[in-house]
Amino acid sequence: MIGERFTREARQAVRDAVVEAQRAHANEIGPEHLLLALLDAPVLASFDVPRSVLEADLREARRKGGLSEADAEALKGLGIDVDQIVASVERSLGEGALAAEPPAKRRLFRLPFNAAAKKTLERSLVEARELGHRTLGREHLVLALLSGRGLVAEVLGARGVSYPEAWKRVANSPR
Repeated sequence: MIGERFTREARQAVRDAVVEAQRAHANEIGPEHLLLALLDAPVLASFDVPRSVLEADLREARRKGGLSEADAEALKGLGIDVDQIVASVERSLGEGALAAEPPAKRRLFRLPFNAAAKKTLERSLVEARELGHRTLGREHLVLALLSGRGLVAEVLGARGVSYPEAWKRVANSPR
């Protein structure tokens, strides 16, 4: 089982992601909640991107219904201007209308992890193996977030946090 290999710090980061999702009144835990829970991980902290900046970037992305810049560019190629659509929706329904989560379902237990967050957790195992590490640390979660083409990787990439550079930092750090 993946969880058995997690370091204490990595387990705490996953618990902190739950708190981040609850704080955001989210219906599920996503990669963005993992990101916010990992900001103090040494590999991510070494890029020196303030939490407030990343939160603003994530808010702006949610404002566009979670579309990444790559998604928006692809739609633009089809003649669809995402910014124009967002502005029109916000004029009609109010600012942040596309960012709003549907009402939360009553749950007896914890929030679920969405598919992208589950994939991140699974990918962290691959990252640890590829580095020859026997345990899964926060650094592997960060690499897993950066390895994909999702919103979190794009937001981090726009701030100069890249997978290759993070990988080098992890590979060269003492264990």
